[in-house]
Parts: sequence; C-alpha cells; structure tokens
Amino acid sequence: MSLLLGLAPIPAFAARPFNTDDARIVSDGGCQIETFVKQQGKFGEREAWLLPGCNPGGNLELTFGGLNIRNDAEGRASTVIAQGKTMLKPLQTNGYGLAATLGAAKQRPFAADPASHWNPFVNLISSISLQNDVTVIHVNAGAQDDRNTGVLRPTWGLGAEILVAPRLYAIVESYGQKGEKASQQIGLRYWIVPERVQVDGTLGSQRSGPPARDWISVGLRLLF
Repeated sequence: MSLLLGLAPIPAFAARPFNTDDARIVSDGGCQIETFVKQQGKFGEREAWLLPGCNPGGNLELTFGGLNIRNDAEGRASTVIAQGKTMLKPLQTNGYGLAATLGAAKQRPFAADPASHWNPFVNLISSISLQNDVTVIHVNAGAQDDRNTGVLRPTWGLGAEILVAPRLYAIVESYGQKGEKASQQIGLRYWIVPERVQVDGTLGSQRSGPPARDWISVGLRLLF
C-alpha cells in the first residue's frame, strides 16, 4: 500500500493501484513499469508512484521504486521500496496459486517528523481462480516491522478481479494493518494492448481522521 508507515499503502504491490497482491509474477526475463497518481478528495494531498520490476530469470521478481507525497499543509515526503517476490505454487485456471514477498521500505518524512529507518515486511499471498478465470480472489496476510515505533504490525488484504467485458475488469478490495482502520477501493482495469499496456482507475476510502480519507487514482502498467 494511508498506508506505508502512515504515508503510503501497506507494502504489497499487486498491479497498482490495487493494493492486495496476487499470486503472479512477471514472466521469465520480462519487466514491467507500474505508475499511478492518487488525489485525496477532502484535503490537499497528492501521491505519485513509480514501481519498476523485472524477473531476471527463474522464479523471482525484483521491484525497486517508491512514491512522492505532496501535502498542502505539511510539505513533501517520499518512500523508497525494495522487494522480491517468488511463486510457491503457480496459479492455474479453476485452481489456486501461492506466492510470497519479502522487502523493506524507508521514508523521507515530512520536515516536522523524525528520520525513518528501513522497515522490513513480509507478505503471504493466495489467489483462487473461479469460473474459468472470470473471477479471481486474492487473500494476503503479512507483517511489517515498524522500526520507527518498535511495533510489529500485522497486515491483511482481501480483493477480487472480475471480468465484465473483453479486456475489462472490475476490481474491489479491502485492506489494512494494525493501528489503522481498514481501507476500501473499487475500480476498473482495461488492457489497451493485451498483456502489454494496461490502464486503471479507482475510488477509495478510509474512515480514519478527522478528516476521513477519500481518494481517486489513475494508473498505467507497461510490460515488456
């Protein structure tokens, strides 16, 4: 994934801006670039994400990227994210898949906040295919070692992708971590070029605050 240490979403990194991860990785020797922007509706805050990732060969997808946040009241902040993801069981049609991620994140906080440490995280992922891949359910369970506060934060996510028309998917999810209220997102995802160029958009909310967080996001995914 708000999210990461109070600045960004829980680290999971499915096809963004979907936060709940899936039991899939980039194909052997392939790469992807995921980017999206997120605008808060109730106060002046904008996020810009960039998450490049590659599979150098075999069963490991490596991602290194991050996000920048601009808040009208507090200024700028950023987070750097590094993670590896491996398949434990490939996802099959009308079956299930298993995967795991391990990584760490470090933020450059707003000027008034103390400096941050690298905060490791782990995420276990299960995906279940139904109706010949018309619906795919994703379940996440993990933990984040928040070394800024000395708290181990359990994390979770539950989401679904539903094929509603050729190349068009509806997406819905709920996710959260210890110490925060759950967040929800709904949206649409469309393959402009199948398995190469994808766009998506979401509406999200988190009943935290005040103020509550309500946002809109628009994203782009390139595979090559």
